[in-house]
Parts: sequence; structure tokens; C-alpha cells
Amino acid sequence: MMNLCFVSTLALVLGAAPSKAFLLGLINKVNPSITKFAQDQENAMLKIHLDIADGSSNSNRLGIDGLILQLRGEVPSHSHPKLPGADGPNPQLSTGAKELTVLRKGRYVDLAGSQQVDFENGVWEMIWRRNASAGALICGFDVPKTIQRNEASLPAGRVYVTFPVWTSESLQDLRTRKEAAEVKAIEAMDRQREELQKMQSTNNLIMKAIHFREACKANEDLDYSGFRTYSSMSLDRDMVELKGELHLCSLGTVWTKKDGFLGSDHVLLGTASCVAGKEEELQDKKIVSERELKAVAFDGLRP
Repeated sequence: MMNLCFVSTLALVLGAAPSKAFLLGLINKVNPSITKFAQDQENAMLKIHLDIADGSSNSNRLGIDGLILQLRGEVPSHSHPKLPGADGPNPQLSTGAKELTVLRKGRYVDLAGSQQVDFENGVWEMIWRRNASAGALICGFDVPKTIQRNEASLPAGRVYVTFPVWTSESLQDLRTRKEAAEVKAIEAMDRQREELQKMQSTNNLIMKAIHFREACKANEDLDYSGFRTYSSMSLDRDMVELKGELHLCSLGTVWTKKDGFLGSDHVLLGTASCVAGKEEELQDKKIVSERELKAVAFDGLRP
């Protein structure tokens, strides 16, 4: 089973009291550069591999390969799936829905051979909160029919693919802070291990209590180091270079929304891996997919 850890950078409050609503009004401002960020990506092409899990093990999986997308700048004139940013509780954080062209459909292999997967009514958006280190690029599609391979399936309906995105400056800043947090975390873990060993080796009850207290203090220092937060961020893997000095994480999430009595639930389906380039380059470009993912949620939009 995939190891999934969702880390939300901002909890959005619905029906907030006036004072809370005022604070959220100050916080939930869009990155002033988001329009330029999106314009720089117009006509960019991405090749995406989807790795869909069955929800219980790694043995049954559905791999959809060869999906090539072109990000367009036009406002879509066709009906399309609602987007979590543009159609969510904070549309001001989004660029709004933009046209997306499927240049090549994805394919998967079953007992009958290679099968084609339709991704229809594609749109994309970028969301980015002001002063946030990262944003997200989200693509939405309608899948007309369920795709099944053994126990793993891509359900019919709305399907979304989300990739984290950073500027060159914010990515370097986060990597520097992550390195500093790792140094503090290693020191704290070494100290905790040493104090626990001392506690176990002594028969003096007072010394046991002292070493236990120091081990607890080391564990607290580990928590405050920020290591666990930074370790959930995909800062060290390969980045897809985009125009405008943006960096797209090569690993993202695939998810859907399931309508329920109390609203829509976000359901994680698997992971998405991507590369960028020109169409003729992408035709034969290989993608190394990954099954383990610790995903980051941005501005309360899941995953």
C-alpha cells in the first residue's frame, strides 16, 4: 500500500465568524505573479504516466502511459469538470480554468493487449497564495468509462492530476532550510538514542529518570526542528524545468471527487509522473514512475 502523508499548509474555514473571516481575507490573497506564471506556460507540453493503485497492495496496479498534454491559454468554451481552485471556496487564488489539449491519449496493457484511455474536456489551472513558497498546477478531465485492470481501476467521472510548483528562489530557500532542519534532527536523534541507552544500562532509578527526561527533551527538539514537515516535501527529487524560472515536481497525485450526502470527498487514486519537452521529443521519452509518495497539499486544496 502506498505510504501517503498529506500536509496541509492552510486550513480553510467555511462559515467563519466575522473576525476569522477578516483574517482569512488578509491571508487568502493570490500571488501577484500568478498571471505571468500561467502565461509563461502557454503551449507547454507534458508527458504524464499514471500509476493507479488498488488501495490495498502494490501487487495490483494500473499503469497508464504515453499521455501527452498541451497547456493552452484560452478560456475553455466547452463544458468541463469543476476545478478545486477556480470553482472552490477561494477562486481568487486561481488563474481560472484554461484550455488543455490532449495531443496523445494514454494507454495501458491488459490481457487483450494495448488499450486506449480517453481523457475528455481537459482544463488546467494554477493556484498560488501570496507569500506561499509553492503553488500547484492542476489538470482536470472527464473519464467517460471506468478503466479496470485486475483490482486497480480509474473510475469514470472527474479525474484530477496535481503537481507542486516552485520558483527558483523559493525552491533553493526551502532546500537550504531543509538541510538545516536535517542537521538539527540528526543531532536530536543521536542524543535521544544515547540517552535511552544510558537509561537502560543504569540501575539507579534517579539516573534512569534523568536520562528519560533528556531523551524526551531530545524528542521534543526533533519535533521543533521542522524535519518531519520538510521530509514530506518533494524537494530533492528531479524537477521539470518550466518557463519563467518555475520548477514542477516530477511526481504528483492522481485523485477524484466522490459526491456524498455531506458534499464531495477527495479520493486519492495513485501517483502521476511527468516530463516536459517538445512533442517530437516526448513521443519516445521514457518516464520512471514511483509508487511511494508523501504528497503536499496547497492552501487547503486536496490532495
